[in-house]
Amino acid sequence: MRVILSSLILMTFSATAADIETLRSDGNAAANAGDADKAIELFGELVDEAPDDGAAHYQLGTLLMDNGGDLDAATMHFERAAELAFQPVGAAYRLSRIYARTGRVPEALDQVEFMATNGFGIPSLIEGEADYAGIADDVRFVASLEKIKAARFPCQADERHHAFDFWIGEWNVSSNGQAAGTNNIQPILGHCAIFEQWESATGGLGKSFNYYDPGYDHWRQIWISDNGTIIEFTGKARDGGIFYTAETVNPADGAITHHKFEFTQNEDGSVRQFWATSTDDKETWNTVWDGHYVKNIE
Repeated sequence: MRVILSSLILMTFSATAADIETLRSDGNAAANAGDADKAIELFGELVDEAPDDGAAHYQLGTLLMDNGGDLDAATMHFERAAELAFQPVGAAYRLSRIYARTGRVPEALDQVEFMATNGFGIPSLIEGEADYAGIADDVRFVASLEKIKAARFPCQADERHHAFDFWIGEWNVSSNGQAAGTNNIQPILGHCAIFEQWESATGGLGKSFNYYDPGYDHWRQIWISDNGTIIEFTGKARDGGIFYTAETVNPADGAITHHKFEFTQNEDGSVRQFWATSTDDKETWNTVWDGHYVKNIE
């Protein structure tokens, strides 16, 4: 008898689970086909059958919110999804918009602060969102948005990554009073790197990536030119400049060359780039390059 009852319970459970997944599948199919009303109906049935299904509550709340449905009902479903630990940060985002849209300002700000504290990482979904228009100037909202942006773009927020910003720009470069070329220096990858694109007056090309490495607390440059030169520099930001050093090996004879490569900003905003090398273990140094950078203002 116990075996028969157990089998009946298992069959009932399996049938119910199958029904739930059918409702989910059909609801998603209706949503993908643009039939929001049908999708809302099906997900409504699903949450009736499975009230502890956080994904179903979240999906139903989204359908209601995005298709002119009952916002009170949408709020209830997002709150339930969060209670069930289904995408709590996503639920907070949706709730913050509903609360802001309906004038529930303190609750909206609470949700935005929750997002900022728990890893919400898409500031573009907040900036310019019409639902936040009424709270966009609130100090709590502004502080939370800055925290979200800092989490998403840590290099942009960390001043250590900005020590080489004085080199950013489009430059005309000279050496010994003669035009030497042009250089375009721009921050990339959320200011995690500074990208150099050099073209000499004779047509030679070179590029470098410069970046601050927080793990080692120093700057690095990887320089590659079209004549085959490859140098990896390591350095420090100090005294308003960047001071690199490097060591290269001649593949023909194994001879070692030491390099020092210095960038300093002048009072007029121009930049000096100084490069010297030593082939006698730093006993003597020979100047390779002494470049003067002036902003191209055309």
